[in-house]
This record gives sequence, structure tokens and C-alpha cells, in this order.
Amino acid sequence: MAQREDFPFIHRLRVRWQEVDAQQVVFNGHYLTYLDVAVSEYWRAVGLPYPDGFQQHGGDMYARQHTLAYHAPAVLDDWLDVGVRSDHIGNSSMKIGWAVWSDHRLLVTGEAIYVHTSLETRRPAPVPQAVRRQIELQARGEAVTQLRLGPWADLQGDARAVREKVFIVEQNIPPHEEWDAADEQALHAVVLNGAGLPLATGRLITDGQPEGQARIGRMAVLRAMRGSGVGGQVLQALAEAARERGVHSIVLHAQTSARRFYERQGFTAEGEAFDEVDIPHIAMRRTF
Repeated sequence: MAQREDFPFIHRLRVRWQEVDAQQVVFNGHYLTYLDVAVSEYWRAVGLPYPDGFQQHGGDMYARQHTLAYHAPAVLDDWLDVGVRSDHIGNSSMKIGWAVWSDHRLLVTGEAIYVHTSLETRRPAPVPQAVRRQIELQARGEAVTQLRLGPWADLQGDARAVREKVFIVEQNIPPHEEWDAADEQALHAVVLNGAGLPLATGRLITDGQPEGQARIGRMAVLRAMRGSGVGGQVLQALAEAARERGVHSIVLHAQTSARRFYERQGFTAEGEAFDEVDIPHIAMRRTF
């Protein structure tokens, strides 16, 4: 019998109206959808945001086989806990074990086989060692990311990669609006996974600021890693670096869509919203 403690990752979701059939229980096929959602979250937790985490190594993961057993039904508004774990990694295949609970009731157990495939040849290819390592780190409860602080000269390659994807590609900010001379003077933070894939970045500027004040900016997190905590790692590292420099007040211009994120990190909004690069922003401050 599957036990929750046997699964190093559990994703919680709620049964929606459209998933319930004429028998007033969740239609059996929806459990594979629940698994797919949970596996995407599992990759995020492992530090392998999909698809970037696999494309970095020239591959992708394709489902080959599913087996599952139904033990009890779920109904509308049940909260479901979907446990996911890596049971075995072969040369090019990976066996995922999974289970679904609602409260104390075990609903479904299953097994999925995925095959790592080369994007170039479209044929099975060995699972990269870096991918194996990320999975092992998460299974052991160890950190799957690393944070680096340093000058632009050291971190510009990683910081650029994230900012180009987020600001220039995703948000359509013109390149000439993104890159400025402040990068050369700023302290930069980058979070990377164990394979060196940059996931998030930000910068701290103290030069040219009022005495005792610093500015944080260019905060960017890859879309697939938002909500994973890597943005908070960057912000806290920059805030601590500011504190060590004797700063007692940090200001930033937050996109209004991210206001709650900054509020959870101790920042308070000041004034009214305004447009910056055609995106609504609001000034925010944190004091020590």
C-alpha cells in the first residue's frame, strides 16, 4: 500500500466540476491529467523547469507507458494530493511511481515510463548525468539550486540569458530599454540549477543613490520557475548584501502584477501606479 512518506514530492490540487462524470465521481481518465500536472510541478521542484531543463542538454522526455489501479473515487471539491517519485532511471528511460490521496483515502496508484529522446535525432538517448543528479538531490531533500553573487563581468552571461527570455522575448521590452550602464556598477545575483541553467536574476545598485539607500532592479524569473522560491532567493540575497553595505532602505519599481510577491518579502508600496516601458509599475520600499 502506497504511503505518503514514500514520496519526496506531493502536489495538491482540487477536483473541478468539469472533471466529474454522470456517476458523480471523477472520470477515470482525468487521473492521468492530474499526473501530468503533478509531473510538471515535480520537474520544477527538481530544478529542471520544463522544457528548458531538458532542452539545455539537447533532449526531451516522452511518455511511453502508463499503468494505474483505482482504489476509491474522488468527488467534486475533494482536495487531492498527488505523490510523485523517480523509481528507476535506466539508460534512456525513467520509471515514475505515483499515487493519489484525498485526506486519508488512497484513490489511485500508478507507474509511468518516460523515454529521454534526442531533439536532433528523435531517437532515445541516454539520460544526462546532470538530469540524474538533479533528481537525486531532490530525492535526498538537498538543495537543487545554487545562488551566485558577483559583478557583471562574472555573471553577465547567466543574467542576460534570463533577462532576454523574460523582458525582451516574453514582455516585448525593446533591447535598448533593457541594457544600460548601471549593469557595470551593480552587484548581480543569479540562481542556477545544478547543471548551470540560469533560473532567476536581479541586481543591486548603490552608486548614485541617496546615502543609506540602494535600489534593486531587473528582477527576472523564468516563467516555468515562478512560484518555486528562486525569485525570493535572489531578492533576499540582494537585500542581505545591501544590509552588509550599511544600507538601511531599499527601493524598487515593481511590476504591479508582482506587488504581492514583494509585499511578502517585506516591501511596502509608495504612491500611485505608473507606466514604465509600457508596463504598470509601483514604487516599493523596504527598511531595515
